[in-house]
This record gives sequence, C-alpha cells and structure tokens, in this order.
Amino acid sequence: MPSRHILPSVIQTVLAGFPLLVFLGGSTAFGQTAAVPRSISLLTAAPAITILSAPAGVPVRTFAAGNAALDLGAVSYFKGASAPGESSRKNSGSFVISTRFALRVDCPAGSASSLVDVIMTRVDADASHAIAIDGTTLGSAPQIFLQSMPCGSAGEHRLDVEVPVSTPAGAIGSTVAFVATLRK
Repeated sequence: MPSRHILPSVIQTVLAGFPLLVFLGGSTAFGQTAAVPRSISLLTAAPAITILSAPAGVPVRTFAAGNAALDLGAVSYFKGASAPGESSRKNSGSFVISTRFALRVDCPAGSASSLVDVIMTRVDADASHAIAIDGTTLGSAPQIFLQSMPCGSAGEHRLDVEVPVSTPAGAIGSTVAFVATLRK
C-alpha cells in the first residue's frame, strides 16, 4: 500500500446562533389609527455556541465569534498522527484521526437557567472522508447532537475523521455547523 500523506487539514466548525430582532408596531399597527400610537418591540437572541480546546485535544483556532477550526496537522496511513492531542488508528482500507474538543452553550440574559437542544450538520459535500462526533456519523441532514443541555454548561466531545487510503495526498477540510435552540 503506498504512503498517503494528508497535509495540514482543517476541520472548520461554523457555529450558528443568530440574534433575531423583530419590531412590531408603529402608528398604524394592528389596525390602529395614527392618533393612538401602539408599538411592541421584541428582542430575542439565540444561544451562543463556543468551541474550545479540550485538555487532551488539538488546539482550537478561533477566527471570529461563532467560527473556530481544529487543525489536525499532517497525517498519513503509515506515519499516523503528527499533532499533539490527536491519535490515529489503521483500518484495512482507511485510517482514522481522532481528537477531543469542548463545546459550551451560553444563553441570552433572562434564559440562563434554561435548557437547549443542539443539532449538528455537515455542511460540505466532500465524500472523500467521513466525520463522526461522539460516534455519530455526520451527514447533510441535521442530527440531534445534545438534548436538554443546561445553558452556561460545557462538555467534551470526540471527533473522528476517517480517510480512505485511496484519498490523494493533499489538504482535506470539512465544515460542521452546530445550532442551539432554547427548549420551550
């Protein structure tokens, strides 16, 4: 089997949690005339997700709020993992690179004692490698990642990237989106 080197690869994690600002009202809202002004302002914000380095994982690079990456470094079937905080194992036709990361969810003021559900989705369509988090293989359809997670809490998770030995040498990268919603 020829040596297949995968050059520095980045698993980019896009975190979603967009604040929603809704204005209802004005001088003619709800059928009222201009003489009886009515207005209602609602401001809601989604929980914020932060990806953090785990003590036994690779470093996390944070690019901007809600955008982080795990750099898995140069890896190969024969030489294994190259970055501290990651491991690799060989299968008959592939190798798996594993590392750990932490995920924290912070909620808007007034909902700090609430619970959130977190879903995950693989955004890219690259079929040259498989990605699993905590043993769940990611696909393009949203999947439940965490249920009833308390706001303000964090947890450690395992990322596995399985690369077939037939993959040409070079960089690989994937994007995973996490979305947290407040439970009602």
